[in-house]
Amino acid sequence: MQESVIQWPLGLDGKDMVGAGITAIVARLDTVVKFSGPSESHYLEREKLIYQRLGRDHSGIVRYFGVLENAIILQFASQTSIRQYLARQKKQVPLSLRLRWVEQLFDAVRFIHSRSVFHGDISCNNIFLDDSLNVKLGDFAGSAIDDHPPLGCYETSHELPGEDISTRTELFALGSTTYEIMTGSKPYKDLPDHEVSAAFFEGRYPDLESVSAFKDTIMRCWRQNYGTAEEALQDVKLEGVFNSLASLQKLTIRTVATIKEPRISRFHALLLSRKSILFPFLLTAVSLVPFVGWVRRWRLL
Repeated sequence: MQESVIQWPLGLDGKDMVGAGITAIVARLDTVVKFSGPSESHYLEREKLIYQRLGRDHSGIVRYFGVLENAIILQFASQTSIRQYLARQKKQVPLSLRLRWVEQLFDAVRFIHSRSVFHGDISCNNIFLDDSLNVKLGDFAGSAIDDHPPLGCYETSHELPGEDISTRTELFALGSTTYEIMTGSKPYKDLPDHEVSAAFFEGRYPDLESVSAFKDTIMRCWRQNYGTAEEALQDVKLEGVFNSLASLQKLTIRTVATIKEPRISRFHALLLSRKSILFPFLLTAVSLVPFVGWVRRWRLL
């Protein structure tokens, strides 16, 4: 007897299934329909072409479900864009979440570049968030693919002046986007566009002293010190490890400080006991600190 293989429709997989019977499978879509007028139809055609190229091979891209007459069907980003999400928050977004966003973003850009796609408008306005607050890069209506030039352009605060779209311009935009994720504001938010462009053209960039993470990565993106998004991603991952270790150190200090004096010795004994499950973890964490510092210094040479 010939075995049948389920062919899932474009954009769907097993996690979307809500039921199955003898004759069919039922899946749920949480989607939006994107359409435009006749004069803007070429933007929609470009976006459709790019989503078809990207497929469903990367979790950091807005899911594409195909066409509906003169429209395309896309994943609904329930938490909207990062820019909108940040604007809604009354408290500061946790550093751990922002670290995750930056790593997911760089990995998504690395992926689209591997498929010969340049986004052309990377910013917090085009990075969307799902129910779990994971990054979904979208809005490819103005993007470049193969020999097809871009149909749009970067925001002024994210644009490398005087350059055609390339890996260089994408990385520059990633620097500005990371700055916005970390600070909540676009670079030079209080300056008019022409002054922002002039500053970037002259190699003058916003002060990064108050930025809590990715200072080096942001500046290296702005100064064109990376050759590829993959290279920049490695620094982003390293920064994530460094900040995770720093957070662990602060948590340990706070925990020790809250324990009453008679219990401190028992707590230390637990941490340092070779039979404790915490011992190998803390030993590994401490041993990584000088290595992380050495690699960060090496990257700046």
